[in-house]
Amino acid sequence: ACVREVQRLLQWRGADIDVDSDFGPQTLRRVTAVQVFAGISPNGVVGADTKKALYESKVRLDIWSPEKIRRRIREVFNEAPNDALAIADCQSFLDPLYVLPNANGTRNWGLFQISDGRLRELGGTPRKALDPEWNIQAALRLWSQKHDFHDWSHCERALHPTPTPTASASATAR
Repeated sequence: ACVREVQRLLQWRGADIDVDSDFGPQTLRRVTAVQVFAGISPNGVVGADTKKALYESKVRLDIWSPEKIRRRIREVFNEAPNDALAIADCQSFLDPLYVLPNANGTRNWGLFQISDGRLRELGGTPRKALDPEWNIQAALRLWSQKHDFHDWSHCERALHPTPTPTASASATAR
């Protein structure tokens, strides 16, 4: 019942989230976003301050549509628009409020999953990183250093997908 209430409050705040009584990854990400926007230490736990923010704050979780995100990434990354879009999609599924906790206690934030360390280097904060425009511009700054996507090496497969054995066999058979 408590999780269902949290999910309803998140929906009321504008979050696109299912009310299923399961405190899964999507609920955790949205709770963490509320905490960031409300100025609460982002730990994903719905304690007293988070409850108060859910009930009383003016925090909104309305986000850019995937179409708007795609358009803006293509505009900003005019030298590599399709690659940038593939990286953002691989990183966050184009969800501007995507927060990924790491095993070492750090987090990655927003569309391009900018790490806590990179945020500090870029003069950012989690709140800034959850702003799609700031996140896209920060990713462009990182990309511009070497004109590559080295900061997102685990998403290289999104740039150059390898054919599946089945697909290769089908193409050869023709």
